[in-house]
Amino acid sequence: MKTHPSMLAVALASCTLLSACGGGGADSGSGSGSSNAGSSGGTSASCQYSNLISDSERSQASACGIQVSGNYAQADSGYDSVIAACKQGQKTTADNYYNSTYKKMVDYARSVSKELGCGQNNGPTLPNNSTASNYNFCVKSTSVNGKLSYEGACYGPVKSGEGGCGSGYSYVSQYASLSSCTSGGKSWLEAR
Repeated sequence: MKTHPSMLAVALASCTLLSACGGGGADSGSGSGSSNAGSSGGTSASCQYSNLISDSERSQASACGIQVSGNYAQADSGYDSVIAACKQGQKTTADNYYNSTYKKMVDYARSVSKELGCGQNNGPTLPNNSTASNYNFCVKSTSVNGKLSYEGACYGPVKSGEGGCGSGYSYVSQYASLSSCTSGGKSWLEAR
């Protein structure tokens, strides 16, 4: 199904401190779509952190639906926060965040994936008979002068529980209407 993005006109620079990044704990939110986190580009040698999620693992999570891939997208966001903090000279904070919060986010995403039998052929897939009336809120992060900036977009309409975002965007959550996606997305961006 072809979806058309409704771009949110809100892109906020953020993550001057890791505590403002909202990366703590496991979110029960759900997501679908792929993320391009981890391509750190011109990162200095002291800011080299391993992205613990492989592209194949991320693709598999994306194919498993919103309950699985949303947690992977959150872990990718945590990884981006580590890199951004390190580039801003907060190496100790970045190290601590990487070794505690980020690793816990990855472990949680993998445990949900395993619990839901992601990647296993464990029964027939039921057809999704809902109408395409929902909208996916998706984000793309970029680093500008060492600060992480997010751009949000609402994609749809899509069916309930159906993921999907534009190229370079990561799924965050799904809303029942375009207006609720726009307002929810704006709140998400402002919290960053």
